[in-house]
Amino acid sequence: MVLDLSGVRALVTGGTRGIGRAITLALASSGARVAVNYRSHSESAESFGRELGERHFEHMMLKADVNQERSVGTMMRRIEESWSGLDLLVLNAGIWQRGELGKMSLSDWRETIGTNLTGAFVVANEALRLLTMGESSAPKRIIFISSTSGIRGEAFYSHYAATKGGMIAMTKSLAVELAPHGITVNCVAPGWVRTDMTADALADATTRKAIQSSVPLGRPGEPDEVAAAVVFLASRQASYITGAVLNVNGGSVL
Repeated sequence: MVLDLSGVRALVTGGTRGIGRAITLALASSGARVAVNYRSHSESAESFGRELGERHFEHMMLKADVNQERSVGTMMRRIEESWSGLDLLVLNAGIWQRGELGKMSLSDWRETIGTNLTGAFVVANEALRLLTMGESSAPKRIIFISSTSGIRGEAFYSHYAATKGGMIAMTKSLAVELAPHGITVNCVAPGWVRTDMTADALADATTRKAIQSSVPLGRPGEPDEVAAAVVFLASRQASYITGAVLNVNGGSVL
């Protein structure tokens, strides 16, 4: 089965690092045109853009804060002017910071909620017009990148877990709401994955051993393994799947 995304116009939020970077590369390698959103680290984003160009992938690099309507609106206008619409939206932008109840500030709470959950809403809200614009032979898809913490919770990261649980609820709600438009809405929920976000935890021998023992397959995942799930859900072969939560966690949450 060949997952061919030729003709697909995609936007990946938080698409330059970690899981987002792997998703961007996987989509581009499958033939999609990819708009790559980032908020900061402009130098590394520009370097990634050069890499995409050297590999002859059609792309655009878009700096925008997903939590800011004006910034997101500008990003959408760039996409509309260049591609006249959008087929695939991957809502990946997020942060993961410890927040212990009783010590977590309201500012910490709002930052995580704002980036992870409100940001997903703002981008989806602004992108819907582009997703329903004109005629396109490409399938129409929205894919949320949640987490196993949104299913089982996560001690000391209740704000993060709340955002990821919220994304799962949005997935199920929007799957029904957007079905008349021919848009499928699904969710990928990774467990422990080797990225710069989890590097410190996985570098500690004790923590790493505890993580590995909690995963039936005995190891953390790789970003490419999450990206592969996204490519499948974005493909024509996934045309009858909507409202689903696809766990990519080595069996740690079933």
